[in-house]
Amino acid sequence: MVSLAQLVQLLHNASVDLSKILISQLICFVLLCSRLKKNILLLWPSWQNPNTTPLILPDETIEFLHRTCNMDHSDIEACWTAMGEVVWHQDVMLQSVRSDSALQDTFRANGGHLYPSPISLWPPTPVCINPRCPYVSANKCLKLQGAVEYEGILYTKERGAMSVRVYQITCEGCRVVYHHDYYVTTHPVTERRERVYYESYENGKPLPDVIQVCKHHFIEVSLAAMWRFSMFLCRTSATSCCQTYTACDTYSNIQSSWSIVPGLRTEYVYNSFIILSLLDWHHTQSSQLRVPHSGGQEDRFDAAMQDMNNFIQINGQPELNHRCDRCVRQFTRDGKGIFVFAVVCDGVTVGRPTCHVAHCKGRLPSTKSAFCDEHRSKEGFCRVKGCNTAVTAGSKSCENPEHKTAERKYYEVGQSTFQLKHRAERARQAYKNTDTVWDAEVDEDLDTGSGLIYEVTDQGKKKKTVQAQFGRKRTHNEQLIISPCGMILARETFYHSEAFSLVANFCKSTFENRRKPNHFIYDTNCILSKFVRKHPDPKMREFFLDIGLAVDVFHFKSKHKESDTYCGQNCNPYEFPELLYEDRNGKLKWYFNTSIAEQTNTWFGRYHPMCREMGSVFYDFFLNQMILLHNVEKKKQLTIDKVNPRYWI
Repeated sequence: MVSLAQLVQLLHNASVDLSKILISQLICFVLLCSRLKKNILLLWPSWQNPNTTPLILPDETIEFLHRTCNMDHSDIEACWTAMGEVVWHQDVMLQSVRSDSALQDTFRANGGHLYPSPISLWPPTPVCINPRCPYVSANKCLKLQGAVEYEGILYTKERGAMSVRVYQITCEGCRVVYHHDYYVTTHPVTERRERVYYESYENGKPLPDVIQVCKHHFIEVSLAAMWRFSMFLCRTSATSCCQTYTACDTYSNIQSSWSIVPGLRTEYVYNSFIILSLLDWHHTQSSQLRVPHSGGQEDRFDAAMQDMNNFIQINGQPELNHRCDRCVRQFTRDGKGIFVFAVVCDGVTVGRPTCHVAHCKGRLPSTKSAFCDEHRSKEGFCRVKGCNTAVTAGSKSCENPEHKTAERKYYEVGQSTFQLKHRAERARQAYKNTDTVWDAEVDEDLDTGSGLIYEVTDQGKKKKTVQAQFGRKRTHNEQLIISPCGMILARETFYHSEAFSLVANFCKSTFENRRKPNHFIYDTNCILSKFVRKHPDPKMREFFLDIGLAVDVFHFKSKHKESDTYCGQNCNPYEFPELLYEDRNGKLKWYFNTSIAEQTNTWFGRYHPMCREMGSVFYDFFLNQMILLHNVEKKKQLTIDKVNPRYWI
């Protein structure tokens, strides 16, 4: 062990000018060299004894320390001469701080209850930043003083769950309470307490390092980001994220005396997903995230998520005006520059619970409810279509024997091997054909998109059919408009059916007052074109007047009859020469990938198992996030492929 007096003498003997060497430089030098011991040893010949301090440092190590410690090369060499032994033969104290894991072990062994880990969660500001605070307006730079500390659990990506001490500090001038990732203030109009997330964090970063997901539970943003990408890329559920993290956490960082149990829950994973996504969104919008301070965590972010959903519903996805060389063809005809812009539309079944009343978009009180608040009175009426008779006690049907038989068959279908068979079919369905899904609930309720048909006997004489909706009803499909390059431009939930009127309105509302596509490719354009060409609304006819309505190549070849002359004359993609180009061998090929919708649906449909129990607000928010992430990654790939991704002006 070297004392301070000995160190000064060693530095003096090594001809180090102590007047220009800072203590911080020496500390940095020792810690960095401690971490580079194996690298330094590697560059020496084999005859170098590992237990003997090398006489000199390798050139690359000197250059690194020169950049890092801001020291001259000669001073670095002199410091190594003086302190090489200190670095090479580390004492117990230096070993206790030489790495992150060593530092964690040191705190765990010696920190006790007050310093359980090297991490404590503090507000990012030591002074009040409220412009309405009397201290701030009087230019009194007073330290925040009213601190409250409590125990917490921090879930980290690299070190597992850790015990941490958390501090919140109240400004004595304005009573704003400052937390690690947000502060609590009173809204000037509503006078309600609200949480406001900071505009920026340490070193001006737009996101904090840690976010609070519950009173005593915190998650590293890097871990939350990893979970979000797992959901996006691997369709990993929050439950699976939870179980994987718990199984891999073998660090045993939590003391047995710690008051908070380190149990990662599914809702913590979802809360981290929501908070991270909202913070990302508000950063892109140059705004601050504000949520109510009162109430439960499960409802705290609903209004903020709904605001984002509404914004995207009105203004579209950020990539709505996307264009690139794969989705826009540019060529010259008769000396004139021509642009051909094509999009593809299709529906994919994902589905969430919705109100039983057809076309109703009301929000359900819970995902287990059959009706929204507006139609709650219908709970007391028979679920057979066309029957308005009151139900009997403990039943979903009236006293009509046929309706009772239908309900009995419904519950029979939900049991035993019948249900297991269809569950297996649904599991295959989610990963293969995503066009239609017959959906059964996990417990006693069967979920259906529309009423099922039941065969009943009429007083022992003959059989007849009854249509009923005893289980929960689900939205019909998610309609997507996609560029041939794979960029998703728009999404719309269709509640009851994939009606042509809805598809026409979806296209019109998406591109109205924007650059319209020259071609709207849809698998049943032969029917859609008749609908819009003869539509009673002149605005609808005018909108589609100069848009080509071709069927995609795959469906035209495999699903449309040659005897359909209207389809062959109006929706045959071969009738639109601008969709074709001639390759080097003189063969005609399709310029646009018209099968992109089927390819995208295969990916998008795999979110069905994750989304089936989501409420309407989080369902839209989650799918919007998946599309945002998809488009970000797609744009990166298009840039790598050098197809010039840009926007319509």
